[in-house]
Order: sequence, then structure tokens, then C-alpha cells
Amino acid sequence: MATNQSVKAAELDYTWIENPDDIIVLVNNTTRNFILDLPAGRYRLDAGRRMRTLRSILKYRQILALVEDGSLTVQ
Repeated sequence: MATNQSVKAAELDYTWIENPDDIIVLVNNTTRNFILDLPAGRYRLDAGRRMRTLRSILKYRQILALVEDGSLTVQ
């Protein structure tokens, strides 16, 4: 049986819990495949595919440019 103290210790093991409002879906609306250069590495987003990610991705210049020209949409 877990004690109250062990439950709190287990909660501390999690260092990252996302806010559901911060999660978006990026959709590639084109017939082109994109290679996105992200801080964690490259990510390939194929034509017509979608990517579940955090809203903070929109601060990167490459992503913002693709969203502004309509190649990617945010859902």
C-alpha cells in the first residue's frame, strides 16, 4: 500500500508535464515534404501529414515562415 509520502515522491519523478492548451497539431498542406530544423534535431514532415507538438515551436523562424505562407496550418 502506497503511503502519502511515497505518492509525493513518485510525483516528483516527473519533470515535465505539458499544459493541454500548449499542445497543437501542425499540418503540412502542401505536396512537398519539409525537413524542419529544430533544436532537438531534424524532423521530416511529409506532404499531407500532421505533427503533434508544443505551441512553443511557433517561435522558430522556419516554422513561423511556413505557417505565415500557408504551407503549414495550426490546429
